[in-house]
Amino acid sequence: MNKMRSSLTLTRRAALGRGASALAAISVVVAGISPAFGSGKASKEDFYFQETPDADSGRNCSGCINFTPKDTGLYGKDSGDCALISGDVCSHCYCQGWTDKKDPSAKKAGS
Repeated sequence: MNKMRSSLTLTRRAALGRGASALAAISVVVAGISPAFGSGKASKEDFYFQETPDADSGRNCSGCINFTPKDTGLYGKDSGDCALISGDVCSHCYCQGWTDKKDPSAKKAGS
């Protein structure tokens, strides 16, 4: 009975070794995730970003609370930054993260 019990116990050294191995594996996985993850923003694909306004509702980035215009960028004078999406977006673009900036209850992402 004692022999079986001793084979099932986990020594402190073995537990620390397994923990270190698990942490190493986690760091490899995290390092392999896209750069957008590290910025705290999603990729354009994650929000089904499109370079045209929403045809049914007329929604576009310039009417979204998460859009901040800027003078230059990928889309020239129509460029801007988004609180949700990494990279340049355009004022006439659209994504599923659109939130009406005229809505008094709307809050910018991250605030």
